[in-house]
Amino acid sequence: MDDLSTERTPLLIATEINMIKQQTGKILLAGAIEVGRRLKEAKELLPHGEWLKWLEESVSYTDRRAQKLMRIFDAYGSQQSPPAGAVSPKAGALNSGSSISPTSEDQVQKQGAPNLNYTQALLLLGVAEEERYQLMEELDLESMTTRELEKAIQERKQVAAERDQALQENAELQKTVEDRESRVTRLAKERDGLKEKNEELGREKEKDAAKIEKLNMDLEGQRRSTSAKAMERMGNNLDVAYHKAKANRIAFLYESMVQNFRVLCYELKEFAAKEPETYEVYKDKIVDFLTKGMKEKL
Repeated sequence: MDDLSTERTPLLIATEINMIKQQTGKILLAGAIEVGRRLKEAKELLPHGEWLKWLEESVSYTDRRAQKLMRIFDAYGSQQSPPAGAVSPKAGALNSGSSISPTSEDQVQKQGAPNLNYTQALLLLGVAEEERYQLMEELDLESMTTRELEKAIQERKQVAAERDQALQENAELQKTVEDRESRVTRLAKERDGLKEKNEELGREKEKDAAKIEKLNMDLEGQRRSTSAKAMERMGNNLDVAYHKAKANRIAFLYESMVQNFRVLCYELKEFAAKEPETYEVYKDKIVDFLTKGMKEKL
């Protein structure tokens, strides 16, 4: 029985090593959080322009290294209270020799540090804050390897990218639909305007027709009671009224033709990008109609 309990195997040794690595990573993360906390304290206390000099002379950090540690504190430690024994910035100068006891794994847990190691924390910094906390809640980080976490993060980023792309495509489609609806509304208004104008011209035509009818009746009455000269004058008035009615009709047809031509040109331009060959066919037909057909008809 004692032999079974003390037997050492490669699997057992690997398990112990991985546990030590995990514990060491957690302690390293807790230390990084506390260093980041103190770096932020120091940066707030230092005069403007002294930050980089202080980093190099006092703690041998580059600005890039310090920024990374402060980001780790902002992401994982900003809600924590400083551990017991921490040096308060009000208690002494930044370069004082005050000592801080090493952070053990038990202290890490008591301080409420996140349940992940330093390497995992760095990987998760590349994820948006909302996604980061969601991943930390969903994934069993203690049992995951670095490669598995990298894969999970990449998959989450891929899903987010596909979602954003779908939203973008949906927004573009919505805009296309809105533009088309706006164009349809505009064309409908133009159509209604033409219809109203046509009805107005129709009413004017009816009025002119009534005038002509009245003039005809007057002319018929005048024929019996006036001289040939008076009758001729009435005939001229009748011709004037008739020509005016014809002119109004021609003006209406001309305006309708111009408007329809504009609509036709607009639709052809819209069609050109999608069906260039068909566009060329109809363009040639229209040009032929405008040059040859109209010349023969008029």
